[in-house]
Amino acid sequence: MFSIVQFWEPPPISGPERGRLFEQILYDYCDYRHLDLVERAGSRTLRGERAASGFMHESDAVIATPELTVHLELKHLTSELGKNELLVFNQKGIDFLMTDNAHVRSKSLYRIVLSGNLLAQAARRFAIQWGILAIEPDRLPLLILYQFANLYVDGLRGVDEKAQKVIKSAVPHSIVPLQNKIRQLADALSGNKLLMESQFIDELINVFQREYGDEYWISLDAMNEENWLEKRFDKLSWILGLDDICYPGQ
Repeated sequence: MFSIVQFWEPPPISGPERGRLFEQILYDYCDYRHLDLVERAGSRTLRGERAASGFMHESDAVIATPELTVHLELKHLTSELGKNELLVFNQKGIDFLMTDNAHVRSKSLYRIVLSGNLLAQAARRFAIQWGILAIEPDRLPLLILYQFANLYVDGLRGVDEKAQKVIKSAVPHSIVPLQNKIRQLADALSGNKLLMESQFIDELINVFQREYGDEYWISLDAMNEENWLEKRFDKLSWILGLDDICYPGQ
């Protein structure tokens, strides 16, 4: 979905219509990838369970496996994604985990934010603080950065072997289930340890993702005669039929 976030240009339609179109593209992508999408826009549950508070939280998408749950929030705004959207999304997850249903609570709850526009810097920090994977334009998602660090990339500069080892060690600690974050918060409140140091978060955002991510991007462009990500988007666009989507009003 990163290539779609990066290159998909929505038609000149209203915000809600643009959001629904973005959601449909995700659903088609999940079908293509054979992902078990158990909740779609309009759903008020997570794995079929309502939030403990009684609030009717809407889920844009939920992917379920026997071992885990992936809760997705989709936004395609004309301005940067800020605090309110991240705060509400995070609280939804906590509210769902407070359910009486032990089966739902036992499944590791991962969260992903897919944004068609850039995130505010504070929103990036908040996402990492709470283990949320943010996918936004112009920045390699941390999970993709982790994958690249485990591969040999010809002509890679500015990311030495030591940096690659740090990426492989740090990223798995930044994208974790919500249950892990709640346990860590309880430990921090007991004085046992910090949740995550501010310097570490800054390095993930400004050094790992921004600087190292750009170096991988440049190297992959050189290896693939440029436009490696755009080529990926062109392939997905053909598979998903993005050019044939009927926009509202057509």
